[in-house]
Amino acid sequence: MTGQKLYRKARTRIPGGTQLLSKRPEMFLPERWPSYYSKASGAEIWDLDGNRYIDMSHNGVGSCILGYADPDVDAAVHAAIDGGSMATLNCREEVDLADLLCELHSSAEMVRYAR
Repeated sequence: MTGQKLYRKARTRIPGGTQLLSKRPEMFLPERWPSYYSKASGAEIWDLDGNRYIDMSHNGVGSCILGYADPDVDAAVHAAIDGGSMATLNCREEVDLADLLCELHSSAEMVRYAR
């Protein structure tokens, strides 16, 4: 299914065609904006029709300083998943991150994570 055909279908099931207002094609180029991607790597992104673009828009939802599919980031994520990503106990990385955040923000003495 082409990107535009899928987007027309999505608008019948999802108000505005997407879950995020910031990614609505109507904000950019209605009926022509490539709404869906098939793959992304670095700063490049391919739509469902095989067209390649340089992503100079929202990079997903916010800035993506490493680009998409960065090999080092992907390897770290895969290692975390392989180690188990959900458990009753807490992971040590939350303490490591708290130390780093307090170091970066010298006025902070403690950290609280939130969703």
